Amino acid sequence: MRSSADLGLLIHAIRVRHGLSQADLAARLGISQRYLSELETGKPKVLNEKFFDVLRDLGIVLSFRETIDE
Repeated sequence: MRSSADLGLLIHAIRVRHGLSQADLAARLGISQRYLSELETGKPKVLNEKFFDVLRDLGIVLSFRETIDE
């Protein structure tokens, strides 16, 4: 992952694979469909606990790996 757009594409793909609409997932998490749409397009105005709720609900685990530029 190199951008919020990459993460958004992943969220979208996993949501679709689970057979959930944006409205369904948003309701399940108690967030607005608009916020979920912003996440999926890589343009969230705010990254807060709700962001991590979406990831957790879809089974997405973020990890960190430092790259060394040569």
